[in-house]
Amino acid sequence: MKPQKIYEIFTEALANENIKAELIEILSEKASEDHIEGQIELFPQTDTTALVAENASLTRKIALLELEAGRLESENAALVNQLKRCKDMLNTYCSAFAMQIALYDKYKNLSEGSEKVMRGIFKNQTLSGIFICGVQLDNLRSLRDYTEKLVLDSYEEKKGDIAILSELYAYLLSCYNSTYTKPVYRLTETAAGDEFDDNIHRNIGTARSGKISAVLLQGCAAAGNGKIIRKAIVSL
Repeated sequence: MKPQKIYEIFTEALANENIKAELIEILSEKASEDHIEGQIELFPQTDTTALVAENASLTRKIALLELEAGRLESENAALVNQLKRCKDMLNTYCSAFAMQIALYDKYKNLSEGSEKVMRGIFKNQTLSGIFICGVQLDNLRSLRDYTEKLVLDSYEEKKGDIAILSELYAYLLSCYNSTYTKPVYRLTETAAGDEFDDNIHRNIGTARSGKISAVLLQGCAAAGNGKIIRKAIVSL
């Protein structure tokens, strides 16, 4: 049959309202059956109730996350402040005890022999222990006795130990003085070129007069009247 004839018959049929309605119904059913795989509807039918529930759930989660973020931010701020306080305390501690820390580092470099003797004098070998023990007069005297022995017996060999112990003695003497309203002791101020005086100096040699060539260990005197407690050890 010719296409023109088919068109005429189809047009004639559509003129009948009953036939037209049946054709539309048939075409609609056919369209719903002929679903192409992978086809995406332009206006898909969606369950809005499920979307509303999902949206509410996501909103709650966002609110909870925002609360958690706020809590973590506050916690972080507190930790930052705590860290700053710790740093400030550390700086204050280091400033207040810088001399002690520096001396203690040197003290740990004493030779084995000197370290053993110091353990007998300072029973507590921690940083604070040494300085607490060191301000006791008996321990100060023992420290001085041992340092003088090193100077007289083996100065060249033990120069390193003597320098450390001399510095420690001077510092502990100042700490001892700080426990009184006025200083009790002071180091003497003997210098190379001074005239030797047997009353305040001790020569490592046999000479009893002349110019001092080197001061090996400063003496100690009473701060109030200048009375010599320990002679300075020198060489001529």
